[in-house]
Amino acid sequence: MKVIHFAGGGDVGGAKTHILSLINTLRRDTEVKLISFRHGPFADEARTMGIDVEVIRTGNFFKDLKRVLKAVREGQYRIVHSHGAKANMFGVIVKLFSGLPVVSTIHSDYKLDYLQSVAKRYTYGLINTLSLRLIDYHINVSLNLKETLIKRGFSPQTLFSIPNGLDFSKPVEKHDRKQFAQKYGIDAGEGDILVGILARLTPIKGVDVFIDAAKEVLSRNPSIKFVIGGDGEQRKQLQKRAASYGISDRVFFIGWVDDTYQFMSCMDINVLSSISEGFPYVILEGAFCRKATVSSNVGGISELIENGENGYLFEPGDYKALAARILELASDAEKRELLGQRIHEKARERFSLESMSAIQKDI
Repeated sequence: MKVIHFAGGGDVGGAKTHILSLINTLRRDTEVKLISFRHGPFADEARTMGIDVEVIRTGNFFKDLKRVLKAVREGQYRIVHSHGAKANMFGVIVKLFSGLPVVSTIHSDYKLDYLQSVAKRYTYGLINTLSLRLIDYHINVSLNLKETLIKRGFSPQTLFSIPNGLDFSKPVEKHDRKQFAQKYGIDAGEGDILVGILARLTPIKGVDVFIDAAKEVLSRNPSIKFVIGGDGEQRKQLQKRAASYGISDRVFFIGWVDDTYQFMSCMDINVLSSISEGFPYVILEGAFCRKATVSSNVGGISELIENGENGYLFEPGDYKALAARILELASDAEKRELLGQRIHEKARERFSLESMSAIQKDI
């Protein structure tokens, strides 16, 4: 089977991890090609992995479309697999011209993808909404997301739940926390507890909840340090929020993180505070590194985290509940180690890259 994948090319974080790791695994016994609609780190990393990638971005939509159709035709591909708004749009057009079946992976609630921008919500957002209705099959990364799509009128026969997967066969590398702290300008001593969140600084990620929880925690335990990895349009607003609470000296905005596993390895507690998700890779990456995890109960996260058994869940926006769990874990090293080991074991068993790829091949 020959499959051609479309991606916007600006993909970062979990979306980039999912697309590239999936294609890299599938190409072992399936002929695959990736078309990226942008130059940059995404396409560069695909090349480094040995993936057959072609960047199509002439600045002229019709020229781009012509090149896409030529690539599909000359490669004699039988399936188009699209990822994201722009890719979905091209997938629909290719379907109209070629009659090929199109599959789209839906990583998150598409209605919430552009909360930060009214203009994008009524352009890219509307185009993507329409495109998804015209695409033949949909892969969703959690059962929760599948239920949402069914409620919106998508046929259950076109929906396939395949949870995100990570390569758990790799050894867990230990990183020097002192070097990490120096690299990012974090004032952290040897015995300090580091609570980390790795996310785009956009409304959907609920980083304001993380900061509100930090204020609550620091009023009772001022020795804990909070580390925010990631960037986005909310950064200045969030920094002002921390400053208004008088906690800027213990809340560190370190910007874009180039090594997710280094970040996770150096944290004591991994947090996710999103108001909506599909199934985020940061939870799996924390599990890979055996980190005690506290997460908002959104998307498919409860498929991995059993509250109180291998991590903690709280309702979205409930910063007091988040703060209480952070305080509990910060004071109990044995519990952090136990929960970290348990979440690693379950993630390794049920959310491996091999499992994700095998299910996708069978569809």
